[in-house]
Amino acid sequence: MNSRFAYWLAAVLLLAAAWLRIANLTTLPGGVHAEEITDIRVTERIRLGTIEVFYDLQSTEGEGREGLYHTGTALVTAFIGNGPLGYHLISVWASLLTLAVVYALVMRLYGPLAGITALALLVFNLPFILAGRMVSREILLPGLVAGVMLVLARGLSVYREPHPTLPLNTVFAVLGLMLGAGFYLHPIHFFILLFAILFIILRLSSRRNLRLPEQSLPYLRFSLVVLIIIVMPYLVSSIRLPELSGIQRLWGGYSLTEHSLPGSILNSLGGLIFLGDSNPAHNLAGRPLIDLFSGMVLIIGVLIAARDARQSRHALPLLATVCLLPAALLSPDSPDFQRMLPLLPLIALYVGLGVQSIYQSIPSRLGKVAGWVAIIGLLAFNVQWSVRDLFETWPNQAAMATTFNTRIGLLARELDRTAANVPTLICDTPIEGSGLNATDQLLLMMNRKAFTPRYADCGTGLVFINGGEGQQIAFPRLQSYERLPDFSRVWLQQGRVEVDPDAPPDSLIRLNAASALADQLGRFTTTAPIAYAPEGRQGQEGVIPPPIRFGGNLTFAGYEPQPEGAYQPGGVVTVITWWRVDGPLPPDLRFFTHILSDPAAIVTQNDSISVDVTALQPRDVFAQITFVPLPLTLPDGVYTLSIGAAQSMTGARLPVLDETGQRRGDRLFIGSITVQR
Repeated sequence: MNSRFAYWLAAVLLLAAAWLRIANLTTLPGGVHAEEITDIRVTERIRLGTIEVFYDLQSTEGEGREGLYHTGTALVTAFIGNGPLGYHLISVWASLLTLAVVYALVMRLYGPLAGITALALLVFNLPFILAGRMVSREILLPGLVAGVMLVLARGLSVYREPHPTLPLNTVFAVLGLMLGAGFYLHPIHFFILLFAILFIILRLSSRRNLRLPEQSLPYLRFSLVVLIIIVMPYLVSSIRLPELSGIQRLWGGYSLTEHSLPGSILNSLGGLIFLGDSNPAHNLAGRPLIDLFSGMVLIIGVLIAARDARQSRHALPLLATVCLLPAALLSPDSPDFQRMLPLLPLIALYVGLGVQSIYQSIPSRLGKVAGWVAIIGLLAFNVQWSVRDLFETWPNQAAMATTFNTRIGLLARELDRTAANVPTLICDTPIEGSGLNATDQLLLMMNRKAFTPRYADCGTGLVFINGGEGQQIAFPRLQSYERLPDFSRVWLQQGRVEVDPDAPPDSLIRLNAASALADQLGRFTTTAPIAYAPEGRQGQEGVIPPPIRFGGNLTFAGYEPQPEGAYQPGGVVTVITWWRVDGPLPPDLRFFTHILSDPAAIVTQNDSISVDVTALQPRDVFAQITFVPLPLTLPDGVYTLSIGAAQSMTGARLPVLDETGQRRGDRLFIGSITVQR
């Protein structure tokens, strides 16, 4: 195979690689998994202006993350938007660039056939394809390994070029840049730097290249200066924040016991050609990293490189393999294909070397034809194997749908299509701490960022947009709709559950409740008596009809009367109040519900809110469901219910206003309950 034919064949393979990594990019997989969410959150922090060497992953105490990959993603999303496409483009580009660098490296070291073989292996390697479709900083590691090897081979004369395209000062500047920038990518870069240093020492001490030190030392010093300049912020941050530093995480990531160490190594080696990574985020469960025949050729390539280790073109990949093996083999979850990504260029290199050596050892012309038939057959097998698994088998795995939150991803695409024209309420339950709930994940997966949904915990609140004049209600989590209380369920049953093959089941309800809502609020004028608190009556006794204005652009529309009968101590009183939005609300708005033994004595209370008031707009009506537990020691008697609104930051209550705008206190009385043992 001549170089020109290999060049055009490589171009065809790169086009095939681009198709495998771009086809259905925003829909396959259907969502994002936990590690992708972490990387997206770091990206969003950078977009907001937070620039750091180590980003503290607050959901995991004491764990940091370098930000080079995320900075690149932030730059891309600044131009094309922070949706699924923008988040994934860096990984696609890095994957394709890695393929080009691997081809250039192997072809220069061993010849065109070896280069094409190595390229084809990676083009149709399923774990590498999946990595190129994920939001993952690890996708940059194979390219970094191959790039460092290529620059070392070019700068230290491992191969000869009759017409060098780059002067040596540029080559060594690129070397220093890559070795420095790698620290801001991943802790595994310590291993990459190690093999680069060892190979430089090996080349400079070689007796067969007596003129090499004189030619290369000035350029190597230049590379060292570039490396030191780039790495200084990293070193300073590592000293200031040792718990977040890469070396700390690198040390902690390989904490295997003497009993688990052999098993980890055996599992990792076995994952190459037998039983692979079972994590759906990295692989189709159980599929090996490469096929059995390629594994046999890989062994041949390793043996040939070891036999001729005195030659620099073989010593370079061998040193890289020895230094990078711990990252792949010593994993508590072995086989872990994500940790094996830095080894993929080397695996492809050895397979290419093995194929090249086997082909050259065939003496007869007929044997060489048979060799080509075998190579083409192996390529065809890997093409159909990977294409079928990528587009048919892997997407239909139940574990994949769970890992990638496919339900939320499908709902995100449906809202991208409909939310611009249909007002949307998202029902979800907030979670404690710094983690993301289903709604946060939904918004991350959406391309449309300009729409204005309302948010509510529909178990304790419900929003009727524009007075109930038509809306869709989205449920990111399957159990959200199934576990709603009777109050919310009665209202939602007036709507229609959307049945759409492109949307997850039971995820969208279309509801037009304007008429029913108007009837409900109208009944409150006669069925739900309201009274000003004593301090706001100003000589006016008796009941007053809703609606009643509050300060802060809020109107009290009424409440659901308490059921007949007595409560027992230790029971729970459910208070359902209705509110209308007349303008921007205080962002820290909270509703208080008090149970009083007399107008000034609170026996129990609950302060809460179940909607995101910052998203509400004028004419929105919402219901607030508050559960007030009764003390076990509460004496028998009749107790008054009092409600109102306040700002949580200052504790200031919103004033109650009459029809003339005059202040009438800061709370309302809405009936009473009886407690009886």
